[in-house]
Amino acid sequence: MPPAFIAAVFGCLGLAAIRASGKSISSGTASSGGWTCTLDDNPVGFCLIISMRAAIVGFAIAEILYGVRAGRRPHRAHQARAAFLP
Repeated sequence: MPPAFIAAVFGCLGLAAIRASGKSISSGTASSGGWTCTLDDNPVGFCLIISMRAAIVGFAIAEILYGVRAGRRPHRAHQARAAFLP
């Protein structure tokens, strides 16, 4: 698949995760995979759901940057600065 298509798919997933996290934080109730956690009753589960959605957003950003070739060869700049790197 072309990198631009992958970037678009993960961009949509990231936007969905941002929207779901915003709604969950504003309501105080997060649900995922059939179980629901409220901020008052189960704060650890609530934070776990929100942190997993944040990880999805981070992965989506990484895929978008890879798709537009922003993060293609980041070690090349380090090789120019440090001659001892292979």
